[in-house]
Amino acid sequence: MERDTAKHVWISELLSGSLLLRENSPSEILLKDGSAITRARMYGIVVSTNELVVDDSTGSILVRTFENSFNANIGDTVLVIGRPRMHNDQCYILGEIVKKIDPKWLEIREKTHPRQDPISIIRTLDKGEGADYQKVASQIGEDKVIHLLSTGEIFETRPGKLRILE
Repeated sequence: MERDTAKHVWISELLSGSLLLRENSPSEILLKDGSAITRARMYGIVVSTNELVVDDSTGSILVRTFENSFNANIGDTVLVIGRPRMHNDQCYILGEIVKKIDPKWLEIREKTHPRQDPISIIRTLDKGEGADYQKVASQIGEDKVIHLLSTGEIFETRPGKLRILE
């Protein structure tokens, strides 16, 4: 059997995707753009090593392995190749390769998908009654939403609706 090509994907795309199960084929993650992915390739920075967590500036994802451990330290720039999986509605990567790389690769990847300002994302999603918390969190990451709430840059007008403090 031929190995599937590892397609580049941003972590936020995986986190906002949904599990697609098909008989007699590996599970896939259905992305918001309608494409499905069975193997992913991403570049990021290691932010935790107790359980390997990688961040690519669009989100953070857990990288699991059941066979061996990955040799990575917090702050390392890495290439991750693996199979996206879901467990209890949480997406993770079943890691095949985690390799330290030159940090300049992040700059190159960033040029193809420039980071959007979280405030402008919230502003775009706010249609007058506040932006939906879940939609904002899926685009910028829940940790960034919590940070913006704690610093007072955004606030909840009512549960689940976010507004910018202007």
